[in-house]
Amino acid sequence: MKYTEIEIKTILNKERLDPNQYTLSLLKEGRRAGLIDRRTVDNIQSQIMSLLASLIIRHTKGESTSIKVETAQSIFMSMLYSIDAWISKFNDPEAALACLRTHDIEDTHKKGLALVAACLAETKALYREIKDKKLNVSVKAYHSTIDEALPEFLISYDEVFKAHDTMASVDYPLLLDDMRVKGIFYIKQYLEKLKIENQFCSLFADKDVGKLLVNYGKVYRIDYREALINVFEILITNSIFSVLSESEAKKLSISKYQYALLLDQFKGLDRSQCSSLIKKAFEVLIGELHIEQPQLKDYIRNAASVLMPRYLSALDHDCLDNVVILDDEENRWFDIIFDEGKSMDDHSFRMVVEQIIECVDSAEKTAIITSSIHSLGDFIDVLEANCLFEDEFSALFNALGDMELSILARIVFIEEIRNEPTGFSVRNAAEKPMERQWQTEYARFLLSLSADRIRSIEQYINSSLQETGSPRFLQH
Repeated sequence: MKYTEIEIKTILNKERLDPNQYTLSLLKEGRRAGLIDRRTVDNIQSQIMSLLASLIIRHTKGESTSIKVETAQSIFMSMLYSIDAWISKFNDPEAALACLRTHDIEDTHKKGLALVAACLAETKALYREIKDKKLNVSVKAYHSTIDEALPEFLISYDEVFKAHDTMASVDYPLLLDDMRVKGIFYIKQYLEKLKIENQFCSLFADKDVGKLLVNYGKVYRIDYREALINVFEILITNSIFSVLSESEAKKLSISKYQYALLLDQFKGLDRSQCSSLIKKAFEVLIGELHIEQPQLKDYIRNAASVLMPRYLSALDHDCLDNVVILDDEENRWFDIIFDEGKSMDDHSFRMVVEQIIECVDSAEKTAIITSSIHSLGDFIDVLEANCLFEDEFSALFNALGDMELSILARIVFIEEIRNEPTGFSVRNAAEKPMERQWQTEYARFLLSLSADRIRSIEQYINSSLQETGSPRFLQH
C-alpha cells in the first residue's frame, strides 16, 4: 500500500531522533509531525520538571532544594536516561510517543530505572565471567581495563543520579565497539563484545599468540604491551591469511614462503575477486575452528566487513606485508636500544600524581615527572591523570629527547604508521583530530618543532627498537 501525501506528513522522521536524548527528541519530532499537541507536550515537560525536583530533594536527603547547576544537570540527564530506557523498548517511535502521551512520567521513570538496575546486575555477572576467563596476553590496556577500570565503574555506578555516566577508563579497544551508547548499557555491550573476542582468541595456543604479538610490535616498531591494540584483530587477520596461504586457520605463524604463496592467490584478480576470495576464507576459518556459537559467527562476519577495506587497500598499494605479520625474526636487525622501564606500585604512583597536582609551576611539574617516572607505562598514565594543563604539556614534551618523542609517536599515530610505514609524515599525522587531551597537546607540540627536529623524530620512527633490561625510560 502506498502512503498518501497526508499520511506521509504524519510519520515521524527517525533520522531526527537522538538515541542519547530519545524522549526529548521524540517530543520535538512528534510536535513537528503533528502527532502530539502543544498542551500535551507542556504537560509532559511539567511532569519531567516535577520529577526532577523530587529527585533533587532525594539527592540532598530532604535537607535542601538548592544544589550546584552541574549536579542538577547530571540528575536531569540521569532521569532522562531511565525514561529513555523504557521508551526505547517500543518497536517504533509512534508507539513510544503514544506511551508518553498516555502514561505518567514518574511511572515511566520507575519502569526505566528497573531496566537500568537489571542491566547493572546482568553486567556484573558478565564481568565476573570475563574476569575468570581472561586471556594470557601481555597487553597492559587489556588487563588494566578488566582488573581496574571495569570494577571501579561497577562499584561506583549510581543508577539513580548518574545512570548516564560512562566515566570508566576503558582503554582496551574492541574491533566493533559502539561508543554512541552511554552509561551501563554501553558497558554491557562492551563486555558482550569483549566476551566474544575472548572466545575467539582463546581458540589459539598462548605461545602462538605471544609470538605473534611480539612480531607485531617489531613490524610496527612499538612496544605492543603498552600500545592500545586489539588482540582479536591481529589474530583473525593472520588466521585468515594463513588460510589463504594454504595453511590452517589455527596456525598464526606465516613464513616468507607462505607469504609468496599468498601473493600468488591474488595475482591477476580485481578488487571484487579479491574481496570474494577473502570472504570465502572467513567462512573456511569458521569451519576449521569449529565455531558453532551464532554470536561469534556473526561477530566474525561483521569483522570481515570492517577489515575488508584495509585488506584491499594493502593489496592495491602492494603492501600486504604491513597487514600480515610474517614470522621472520631471524632477518630483523635492531638499531635503537629502548628501555621500557620499571613501573611504580599504585601507592607510589598516586603520591607522585598528588605532588604534581599541588604544583603550580610547569617547570617544577616537569622536574617531578622526569625525576620520578622511569617507565613508559607510568609516563602515559601521568599524561592521562588530569594533572597537567595546556602549556604544562608543552613544557614536559620539551624536556624529552627526540627518541622519547618518537616512542610517544608510535603510540599516538599507530594507525598512520601502520597504513604508511614508508611514507609516514609527522606533520600530516599531527594535523588530524585526536581522541585524548594529551594527544592533542602532543600533536600541537610536534607541529611547533623545527623541520630538523621533525626529521630526527621521523628517523627514529623508521628505525627498529630493541628492549634492554635497564630500568629507566627517561634518561635524565
